[in-house]
This record gives sequence, structure tokens and C-alpha cells, in this order.
Amino acid sequence: MRVSFCIPTHDGNAKCQNYLFDIFHALSQQTNKNFNVWISDHSKSDKVLNACAEYGDLFDIMYIPNKDHVGNISANTNNALQNADGEILKVLFSDDFILTNNLVEELDKAFTDEINWAVTGYAHTIDDGQTHYNPKIPYYNEKLLEGVNTLSSPSILALRRGIDMYFDERLTMLMDCDMYYRLYKYHGEPAILKDYHISNREHKTQTQRTYEHLLPEEIEYLKQKHSL
Repeated sequence: MRVSFCIPTHDGNAKCQNYLFDIFHALSQQTNKNFNVWISDHSKSDKVLNACAEYGDLFDIMYIPNKDHVGNISANTNNALQNADGEILKVLFSDDFILTNNLVEELDKAFTDEINWAVTGYAHTIDDGQTHYNPKIPYYNEKLLEGVNTLSSPSILALRRGIDMYFDERLTMLMDCDMYYRLYKYHGEPAILKDYHISNREHKTQTQRTYEHLLPEEIEYLKQKHSL
């Protein structure tokens, strides 16, 4: 099955081009070439567009300038998911990192007929993307909607196209927790890729640091949304 990497982008970080180059280089090394890339871009500049142009000869990159709901990461991610044409939709935030050359291959194996979503093992990396540490395997817990995220960022997530599951655009900090809760509720257990395929990049402008003040409000919203 073809994998579509769905990447929401913006130029709010001065290193946005370098982060994309890291992703594109990792994709160029994949053993299974049956994939494409869908970029939904909230940028004001051409930085992301120019980065796409540099790798466009190596694999298919579909660039979508997105002028709607600028600054809303959930909406920007959804735009990539809604446009992508692969049978498997792999969410990947533009500042995160692919650690392995067999991610596409392993996703293709994981999506058997009964599987509608998958998550991968992950690690963390500092801003330079060279040092990776604290590897973990995602697992469910009963306090997801309270912000206790034992799965990790949306970059570990892959979906079967056609199940029509999208991020709640009222959420930023807990967009992933809400999505995981609904996926477990409506689609059961995910396939879990236990290799550490993804590394979450830690830097000053990452969502967890920029929007941390929204957490209490979003927890209260989720209690009402899910009648807890």
C-alpha cells in the first residue's frame, strides 16, 4: 500500500527548512519507495516551497499553500490528511525526525485487513537532530483526556485512508490525546511498530512550550465533549 506522509508546515521557526531537509533526506533513504509527501503550508515565505523543490526529483511532493486558519496546527494537519491519496496516511510534524530507513516497509506490513491505525516506537532528539534518547513504546492509559499522553506526539500516528478521522480543530495541546481516545473507541487497538522509527525534536518554539497555557482550558473542553 502506498504511504502518504502528511506534513503540516509553517515558517515560524528559522530552522524550518533544515528540519524539512532532515525529513526529506530520511525519506530518500527508505527501502520501500511506494510513498509520496503532502505538505500543507501555513508559511508567509517561500522557505518551505523552496525546500520541497530541492527534493522534488527524488520522490513525489505535493505542496499545498494553505491560507485558511493560519496558526491552527490541527486544521493544517487535517488539510494534508484530506488531500493525501495514499492508502496509509502517516502524520509527521515538520520538526520531527525519521530514524529508520524501513518505516514505509513496516507500515505496509502493519496494515492488515483488520487494522485501521498504527503507532510507532519513538525517541527524543535535541534541536540538532544528532542525539536521540529516552526511547519509548506507545501505550494506552485511562487519563488521556486529562493530558496524560503515554502514546506521544501525532508524528507516531498512521491512519487508514477512508476511516475519516481528523483532529479536533479546537485543540492544540491535546489534539493528539483526543484523536487517540477516539481511535481506540471507534477502531480498537492499533498496530504497534516497536522499533523506534520517530524522534520528537525538542526546541524553543515547539507546541508543548508555546501553547502550554491552553492545557487547563482544553482539558475542560474534552470533559464536556466526551461527557466525562
